[in-house]
Amino acid sequence: MEPISILIIVVVFFTASFFGSLIGGGGLITVPTLIFMGLSPHMALGTGKIGAVGNTSGAALGYGLQKKIDYKMGFIFMVFAATGAIFGAFTVLSISEEIVKKIIGFVMVLISLYLLLKKDTGKNTEKAKRNVAVFALFALASGLYSGFYGPGIGIINRLVLSAVFSYTIINSAALSTFSNTVTNLISLIIFSLLGAVQFVLFIPIILSSFVGAYLGSKYAVKIGNVNVKRLLLGVAVIMAIKLLFF
Repeated sequence: MEPISILIIVVVFFTASFFGSLIGGGGLITVPTLIFMGLSPHMALGTGKIGAVGNTSGAALGYGLQKKIDYKMGFIFMVFAATGAIFGAFTVLSISEEIVKKIIGFVMVLISLYLLLKKDTGKNTEKAKRNVAVFALFALASGLYSGFYGPGIGIINRLVLSAVFSYTIINSAALSTFSNTVTNLISLIIFSLLGAVQFVLFIPIILSSFVGAYLGSKYAVKIGNVNVKRLLLGVAVIMAIKLLFF
């Protein structure tokens, strides 16, 4: 691949990871970019997982250093999401992708409306007694979607963790990125075994994604829950429309 093409990829992955660490959805930008640069859809999705690993690990480090991660619930989420990711990766051919997209899009519209109407939700920390069984069930579903499709899972996690489990937007971002580091790594390994990863791009993608996400997590804490929530809702609506109608 030409140096200019690699430079474009670095810039795109850095930018996508910076904003992705705030609101999720980096894969919605990086995967189409890789396809535009000449990779097949499957190769782009697999290679994009390199950036997903760099994104979540960089953001998790940034949020962790700022003490924004609920590690107890985060490890529970991680275990069940990883299980779901494995199951999702190996059952991808038996489920209609279009049906899954429509369901997710509809759910995102409902949750976005809830967060919009409940103005304090996601802005202030609430001491809630969280149902571990329900939390684990959501983590399993999140991992299933991540292994099946992937792009946009960070947005979905942030919406649900804020609306249903009483986390602030920033704390939900921290928990999501921490937990999804493992699910993304599992997906990367599976795509690698299937020969769908362009490893010549590994170093530029992993470094640009890691640095971008780390800086993004620092910026998220700086601007606060209110502003990040506004960004999240805006992107969530756009993604929901895309899933439902395109």
